[in-house]
Amino acid sequence: MPIVDAHAHLGPCRVFDLNVSEDDLIKAMDKHKVQAAVVQPLPGAPDARRIHDQIAKLAEKHPGRIFGMASLSPHRPREEYVAEVERCVKDLGFVGVKMHTIGHAVSPLSQDGETVFATAERLKVPVMVHTGPGVPFALPSLCIIKAKAHPGVPVILAHAGFGLFTVEATVAAQECKNIFLETSWVSGLDVLPLIQSFGAERVMFGSDLPANTPLEIEKHRHIGLSQRDLDRVLGGTAARIYNLRL
Repeated sequence: MPIVDAHAHLGPCRVFDLNVSEDDLIKAMDKHKVQAAVVQPLPGAPDARRIHDQIAKLAEKHPGRIFGMASLSPHRPREEYVAEVERCVKDLGFVGVKMHTIGHAVSPLSQDGETVFATAERLKVPVMVHTGPGVPFALPSLCIIKAKAHPGVPVILAHAGFGLFTVEATVAAQECKNIFLETSWVSGLDVLPLIQSFGAERVMFGSDLPANTPLEIEKHRHIGLSQRDLDRVLGGTAARIYNLRL
């Protein structure tokens, strides 16, 4: 099964002082044999729309390798937010939408948080939600109510609680069968119980940043998974949930 990075970024970020170039992203993918990546702007992008366009152009240059995810603050006027997510999904072919709870200071339980879930449900795409640093908004448990209210929407907990709140992400996944776990920055010792509890079909690899790609891949290769489960975690689950055509 091809390796699929469920959580990658492109462009600058004024929240975390980061900047991921196209060269950074593609070189890391090539070096570590990642066939495809789901790519989104960083939360502090000065112009998320411009980065969405850049991701779409990169996808054209690398067909079957780059898939976009919309990410912008839902605190802007609702019509403006919905229109941009619609443009990304319908016109640019993006496969998901991100709620960045810390980068955009948004609670899943807020009115603007509901806009994200409702828009994703209407467009039939998954929602990825940042969990971990940034509590209380980034607490995994806050996704339980929304996942139950939108049972047809796959809800991907980015970072699966980031280690500190991974136990809480476990509880959220137990409560909601439409919650999935992306494991960047979670230790291997914490990842294995997630797979044992929910099966590899609900757990997926993500790098978050190019420099983290080899660490995240090797982490999964050294926790004693069967080849079948490893294939699912490193690519199969993400390909299925994002409905990727590889």
